[in-house]
Amino acid sequence: MIFTCCHPALAEEARLALTLREVCGMTTEEVARAFLQKPATIAQQIVRTKHKIREAGIPYEVPEAEQLAERLQSVLQVIYLVFNEGYSASNGELLVKHDLASEQFNWPDC
Repeated sequence: MIFTCCHPALAEEARLALTLREVCGMTTEEVARAFLQKPATIAQQIVRTKHKIREAGIPYEVPEAEQLAERLQSVLQVIYLVFNEGYSASNGELLVKHDLASEQFNWPDC
């Protein structure tokens, strides 16, 4: 699912923010912290990205094997940002979010 959302027709930051929010289940506030942005800015970016996907007819489909390489860097950045939030939580009482930091992370819809 992460490879699907990291479509090269989307701007790098847009695809990362969308994937972190919609696939990985991070809150808008957590995503905003990852990009050192205000939550309202990230929320609007996600809305614009979804609109672009609809308007451009970008399909949500598993990419072919030859398309994986061009999406790999974005996928790796998503994984890095998820674990970063897991090991240095941006909110809550715990510093470590074991549900995100665990090597057995249960990736939603993967």
